[in-house]
Amino acid sequence: MVMTRNNERGVALVITLFLMASLSALAVSLMFLSQTETSASRNYKTMSQARYAGEAGVHRAMNYLMSTAYANTMTTAWAAGLNSGATSSPVRYSGNPVVLSSTATDSNYPDNAIKTAFAAAAQGDLAAGTGTIHYAAVAKLLSMVQVTNVYGATGPRYIQTWQITATGSVPVAGAPAATVEVSATLERDVADANTFAVFATGLGCGAIDLQGNVQTASYDSSGATGTGVADSGGNVGTNGNMTIGGHVDVHGSLSSPRTGIGTCTEGANMTALTESGAATVDGNNLVQLPQAMNFDTPDPPSPMPPQGTMNAAAAGICTQIASAQSALTMPPATCGVSGTGSNTTVTIDPMGRTIKLGDITGNFVLKGGTYNVNSVGSGNLSVLPSGAIVNPVSNVVLNIAGKCTTCTGGNLATVFDLTGNAIVNASMDPARLQIVYGGSGAIEMTGGSLGAFMIYAPNAAVTTHGNSDIWGSVLARQVTSAGTPRFIYDRNLQSKFFTLGNWVMSSFSWKKY
Repeated sequence: MVMTRNNERGVALVITLFLMASLSALAVSLMFLSQTETSASRNYKTMSQARYAGEAGVHRAMNYLMSTAYANTMTTAWAAGLNSGATSSPVRYSGNPVVLSSTATDSNYPDNAIKTAFAAAAQGDLAAGTGTIHYAAVAKLLSMVQVTNVYGATGPRYIQTWQITATGSVPVAGAPAATVEVSATLERDVADANTFAVFATGLGCGAIDLQGNVQTASYDSSGATGTGVADSGGNVGTNGNMTIGGHVDVHGSLSSPRTGIGTCTEGANMTALTESGAATVDGNNLVQLPQAMNFDTPDPPSPMPPQGTMNAAAAGICTQIASAQSALTMPPATCGVSGTGSNTTVTIDPMGRTIKLGDITGNFVLKGGTYNVNSVGSGNLSVLPSGAIVNPVSNVVLNIAGKCTTCTGGNLATVFDLTGNAIVNASMDPARLQIVYGGSGAIEMTGGSLGAFMIYAPNAAVTTHGNSDIWGSVLARQVTSAGTPRFIYDRNLQSKFFTLGNWVMSSFSWKKY
């Protein structure tokens, strides 16, 4: 049998063509994959840039709302009822939600200056390589709550909750801009204000400096007067370091954002507590704060008091006081003088009015009410919180201005000086005598056997002298004490006053268009 084979020439060419086709398809796939990866990387880059720009817009808006540049003028609208009221969410003005926009014309807010300032602060451009990224923010007022009895405030305060939405846009050649929307909520809360016998807002070493035989303790003014003192509950706190020496006994805890015990060195490694001698904090009880505590600077006295000495022993002192009241004559407020010489005492009853006093020296008895005082000098200061006729349960509030037209910077170096003399508050309720000061001048004082008061001076340095006890609470930038006094904290203050907490970003989200 004869077998005939077909001609197989040209098979190699066919196989080669198949292989070339396969390789070409593979090459095209690799090229497509490369382009896809490049596009994905570019998209991720632009999306990240847009998101960071959106976050920048959110933070710029927050920084403005948290700054002193933003004056909450919604309070005037609040008094007018905000048309639809401030209890709805979102808060409405002229029937529409209260909005601040990066375009001032889109804002719905009752103050044109605030609208313009927010628009300038909440938008901008960021350089990225050879391009420019744009961001813009809008803030909507979700709620506004009125808070009374704010520590150090002469009137009500308002806490707001804002929803902030910002967009970041990155231009893309030949395509729509990449845009990311970032949203966050900015809010603050309230907390009990008086939880410390002594608190110093200062950030440095020795913000609290106690030497000698100083002690802290606590009592409850709602109980028996001057009794029930406990060697506990005398808590202290500072945003910086506390230094104690000698035989100081802190019968309570020390709260600070710092940690550790040892030699204090200014800077990031600052310790919370420096001890020497036999000084101790009970059980070395150190409470670490998550951040420095914020205390608002109180408003200046309004109306502003006059400058110039008002000496209790001066002839015609009541006429001098009456003439300082800007068309207010006494009565309806009353002023009386008793005693002679250095024993002269002036007794004032505001009868429900705010009284303006200059730089007072000598012996004054102040009945329940509000006193805007430029400064308090040497003398004896007594208060009768329940002595007013019109308002028999009113407290005594001293709002100190500390101004001086001939002094450097226009402020007195010392605004309160009662060294060697007692501050008397027979009620033993420190809430009945509040000393409020927003400046940075010095406060020098000696407590008395009935020296019950509250000091709120977050920017001032307080120095105590002598051996008398101080009942109540002291809050200042720096507190220095020597001798053998006790700082006796009134536990009853915890439920009487509030402070506005730090701003908190309570939510955060983002999405890509």
